[in-house]
Amino acid sequence: MDRYQSIDSEYNLVEIEPYDQDESESEEDRIDEKDYEGASLDDIYNDMKHAQHVEWPNDAYREFMEITTRYQLSNSASDAMIHFFNKFSNLDNSPLPVSIRIGKKFLDSANIRYNTFKEIFITTFQNIEYTLYYRPVIQAIKSLLVIDDVNQNFAVCYEEKWEMRNGIKHRIFEEQYNCNWWKREESKLLAGHRLLSIILYSDATTLDHMGKSSGHPLFLSLGNIPNCQRNKPESKALVAYLPIIKAKDSKTKNSENFRRLQRNVFQRCLTILLKPILEEPELHFLVCHEVITFVPQISVILADMAEADKLTNVYQPSSSKKPCASCLVSKDDLNNMGLIEISPRTPYNMRKAIENDEAHDNSIHPEPNVFWKLRYKIIINL
Repeated sequence: MDRYQSIDSEYNLVEIEPYDQDESESEEDRIDEKDYEGASLDDIYNDMKHAQHVEWPNDAYREFMEITTRYQLSNSASDAMIHFFNKFSNLDNSPLPVSIRIGKKFLDSANIRYNTFKEIFITTFQNIEYTLYYRPVIQAIKSLLVIDDVNQNFAVCYEEKWEMRNGIKHRIFEEQYNCNWWKREESKLLAGHRLLSIILYSDATTLDHMGKSSGHPLFLSLGNIPNCQRNKPESKALVAYLPIIKAKDSKTKNSENFRRLQRNVFQRCLTILLKPILEEPELHFLVCHEVITFVPQISVILADMAEADKLTNVYQPSSSKKPCASCLVSKDDLNNMGLIEISPRTPYNMRKAIENDEAHDNSIHPEPNVFWKLRYKIIINL
């Protein structure tokens, strides 16, 4: 039994009543209409008709940039490769870029399809402007589907898998699309529609090339991609760098107003990124030379407990009686393998807890979060 199947059986996921916020959309919260583009039938047929062609300086330049991108080589490692090649190639004119920064500037100027990032001003705090750098989620999905190995091995429907062991037939749950929850969700779709499983990876980090500043990268992959392919670097797409609001003094840092600002900024950024897929729209993509209609669902969020709590507005583990982002188990019972009943942390019951002034008892902040709009939520704490 794998982790997806264990979630099916142990948590017994139920359909969650969506939370409808009774609030009008402000001007600053409106999503750029272009973020919804790229997955209509017209878009797909236009992509097929007008395939993009990049004029590379030469084949060696192209392959070098493909290698550095595929294996996510650092600037210093890439420059070392350039220096090594130039030193021993004995060529009068090197076919490679002078430096990796020059190579990346070429990629930026080439405007390679689906790889263009945008920036949007979020807020100003203590005279510092904070900006969200992101790629529309639909474009990030398409950046994965243009990779031949991803596209050719892409699973478009539920596949039940069995194998014989000592003469006995055993069910195998090797991939997401081998599991019962996939079969259940697929059965609810209209005829001819397919499930698109969205996997998100989240982790705050230090960005060396940005002056030792902190950023919060968010990555995306797809559960339709087999594990053996999804584990490769090229099968993950960087979606955004979320800003991390910082205070200049400890008094401000420890104030509730500052912490509320941090939560609101984080949730606003997630809304900008995920709103184009939250309402489960029909998305059309070209897979194995066939136009297929998909319905996206966020199936898994890979994060440690602190990150998962941040995503769902749950108290941080150090100050929480119920620190799990997925359920309401007390911190004293997190390692209790004998628990029989586990109450899930759903948008509906969290909304009720907030309305009944029981938010503190449930270790949740009162502000709504973007994941309240999902019918299902699976968070795997790493």
